[in-house]
Amino acid sequence: MLALPHATVPHVLSQTAVNAVPILIGVAALAVGVAFLAYGVRGSVDAFRVVRATPTDPRSLRDDDRRVRLSGRAETVPDRTADGATADAGSADDGTADRDATLPAPFTDEACLCCAYDVSEYRSQGKGRSWVTIDSGEAGVPFRVASNGSAVRVDPAAADFVFSVDEETKLNAGERPPERIRRFTDAVAAVDETDTGYEFGPLTLGDDPRRRYRQRLLRPGDEVTVVGDAEVFPDAPVGEVKSMIAGGSPFVVGDAPARRTALRLVGRSVVPLVLGIVSLTVAAVALSPLLGGAPVSFLLPGAAA
Repeated sequence: MLALPHATVPHVLSQTAVNAVPILIGVAALAVGVAFLAYGVRGSVDAFRVVRATPTDPRSLRDDDRRVRLSGRAETVPDRTADGATADAGSADDGTADRDATLPAPFTDEACLCCAYDVSEYRSQGKGRSWVTIDSGEAGVPFRVASNGSAVRVDPAAADFVFSVDEETKLNAGERPPERIRRFTDAVAAVDETDTGYEFGPLTLGDDPRRRYRQRLLRPGDEVTVVGDAEVFPDAPVGEVKSMIAGGSPFVVGDAPARRTALRLVGRSVVPLVLGIVSLTVAAVALSPLLGGAPVSFLLPGAAA
């Protein structure tokens, strides 16, 4: 009786299907790694540009100057009616900023010119726990940088805020938040106060209940550093130059001198850079079969068999 050879097509198809899994993992890791690296590199480049930006006196600022650095005292805009954009910013804040061109701080109700906040929960991450941001935001109203008897208008709508932490509040299970934080959680659906869990000594029933509320502020009278591009401002009131800062690459508003602001930008870039390198390493290992390397059998238990 004639013996027929065994068909090998199903085995080949199965092997191809198995090998496609690490390839998909590698492609995903590659995309994530490139995104993290791009974000981290951008922060480092911005830090370098902040240090290298040209220090400029308000009186010598021209509307075609690029990548200038202003340092001085942050002041409110004295006449809101002189700038329609400023009036719009105040009306969006329920009338709380109509007179003095300021905003209420998210968690303390202080008057500020720019603010940034984040709300985090202490959650399990793999084998450990860490703070996970569940909501964040920032806002600002036009202000001016005063120095040497003159001032420059700044519209921070598109700026990158680089401020130190001004206020941090941590709340455990069952702990009643301060009144201002409670009003904030009532108004923002993403951080609506909920029953997140209960603590019994080292044990937690339900989700981890701890929360952290942080805010960063630029107040009237604070020292400020602004890096950006100048543009014409023909409606400047008395005491301000006819140019303003409303954009640039980078466009940074910081509450510290230039070098410290740059160091903070570098510090924010470290985690994305590390995550990018790790993701690209995973991608290189997972895609090694396509690059002529050995198959990645450890990613799939039993695949080597």
